[in-house]
Amino acid sequence: MLPYLFAISLILLAVALAGIISDRHFVVLMLAVELILISSSIMLISFFSYTQAPDPSAVPMLISIWSVAAVEIMALVTFYIYMKSKGYDFDVTKLSKLKW
Repeated sequence: MLPYLFAISLILLAVALAGIISDRHFVVLMLAVELILISSSIMLISFFSYTQAPDPSAVPMLISIWSVAAVEIMALVTFYIYMKSKGYDFDVTKLSKLKW
């Protein structure tokens, strides 16, 4: 079971890295980072549950990963609504030209 979870985690990581490398859209970059966090959660859970007695020290790490993911989603929604209301482009290379 561990090799399958490891393969799924690596596939998610590869998709996220491909999204970061290939596209400069703000939403795609944020979702790629989300995929990286999900991949690390799957890897963490699979390694900690592989032993005979599951280690409870994985819980604080999972809570921290999930809290960072939740904050990132809130920031993504906030920036998306703000940028959409102002009519800005979502291309990351054009974000430096914004007038604040």
